[in-house]
Amino acid sequence: MSAAVEEKPKNDFEDVDARTRQRLAGPFSRLYIAPWWLIIFIVLWIYLVYQISNSDEFSRIYEEISEGISLTLFLSITSYFFAIVFGLLLGVIRANRPKPPEHGMRLAQVIGRALQTVVYHITTMYVEFMRGIPPLVFLLISGFILVPALRDNINTGLVPWLREVMNNPEIPELVWRGRDNGTAIAGLSLIYAAFLSEVFRAGIQSVDKGQIEAAKSLGMSYFQVLRYIIIPQAVRRMLPPLGNDFISMIKDTSLVTVLGINEITQLARKWSGSTFQYVETYAVLSMIYLTLTITGSMLVQLMERHLRRNEH
Repeated sequence: MSAAVEEKPKNDFEDVDARTRQRLAGPFSRLYIAPWWLIIFIVLWIYLVYQISNSDEFSRIYEEISEGISLTLFLSITSYFFAIVFGLLLGVIRANRPKPPEHGMRLAQVIGRALQTVVYHITTMYVEFMRGIPPLVFLLISGFILVPALRDNINTGLVPWLREVMNNPEIPELVWRGRDNGTAIAGLSLIYAAFLSEVFRAGIQSVDKGQIEAAKSLGMSYFQVLRYIIIPQAVRRMLPPLGNDFISMIKDTSLVTVLGINEITQLARKWSGSTFQYVETYAVLSMIYLTLTITGSMLVQLMERHLRRNEH
């Protein structure tokens, strides 16, 4: 005799097709996909804007802090530009792992392979060092060790023409003398170049090697292959993470307060320390950062959708 098979209790919706289930769910299904986080943020944002418009305390706090918004954006954009340039160079170097010399190579080719190996490992050491220490620590190293040492060497006349340029009174203080904005830009650029180099490296290595070999077989140099074959295809894959890193850059400008720069976080610290309005001040500061970062995040999402649509 065969063993009796125990029947499983049927679910009430088991025999109902997907379209009927969707109809039964009705408008409640939309509640699960609604962007509640954005709705809550908008409500809080409207409340703070109302307070700034109608409360003298909030209005004064916003006036004091908002003076640093332009400097925050300047530091973010400038640092990110230099980080992209330096990070692209690092990424190209890291995307091409060195190979040992082959039998029958000429001396110049052997030396070239050896130099490539040295440059590759120096670049890797730099990237791992920058990714391994906190950004705040490197900003302190830049502000109190590296830049002062460079400034002292220039002022002692080791590079006469550079000393003459840097001490020219017509050059804005924003760039060099007596200000730490240049130090912050240098520090943030060097930090983010290491992270962006990994984005560029991954983007370059994602391109099919068969296309690269085919281009080289047609007599194209590596830089021509990079320009006409690799970069156009890799850009689409790199843009979303590059956009996310720029949003992170905006937030990390708050770290330059350790250098005494009057961006929005530093201004908020000064105001709250002198008036003891910590709750109100940091609520306004958070609103400013959230406005900048969420706006940037939504732009990145739109860009991702646009790129995804173009792929199909």
